[in-house]
Amino acid sequence: MKSLSTIFWLVLLGVIIYAGFQVVPIYYRGLIGIRSVCKENADIYHKYGRKYIQTAMAEQLESMGIPRDKRQVKVSQSGNSVVVRIRYEDSATFFERYTEDFEFEYECEGVLRSVYQ
Repeated sequence: MKSLSTIFWLVLLGVIIYAGFQVVPIYYRGLIGIRSVCKENADIYHKYGRKYIQTAMAEQLESMGIPRDKRQVKVSQSGNSVVVRIRYEDSATFFERYTEDFEFEYECEGVLRSVYQ
């Protein structure tokens, strides 16, 4: 009876580790990755401009493992600020049967001028 309990807990631990390897990278990119890219580029927008920021965000997101078809990036100006919005969608497949979809969206704001009068 004790060996069945041990086997059960080992199988459960294996399933948890397998699920973790599927889900943790997606959550890392969605929660931490897009926030850092968004904030960094919103903060330097006033220095480099729109074209540089869009190129930089594309490169940073690609190097992070977020391909172009799984993301949407929008840069817009409103008043004295710039708003950067990044949306990331991904899915994880477990045991080639069950698929879970994940969606992350983050919006941050930066200034258009570094010095105000």
